Amino acid sequence: MASGQADLFLTYRTNAVIAQRELPSLRIVALPPALQVGVAHGLGIHEAAPASARAFAQRLLAPQAQVAFARHVFEPV
Repeated sequence: MASGQADLFLTYRTNAVIAQRELPSLRIVALPPALQVGVAHGLGIHEAAPASARAFAQRLLAPQAQVAFARHVFEPV
């Protein structure tokens, strides 16, 4: 984009935000709702999961992790 080799780049919003931080002149244009791709992420832990897996899940749900996710345009849980 910066070198003028592309006029348009279609990507996920997360990537667009990162690109715009690197090149502030980029403009992010939202697609109309009919063209938007929705995604839902989940987190599940098997009852027999080791303590390390449970600890990892707790870290993902911790306030500090939620702030980091928000910086990358993920909605908090």
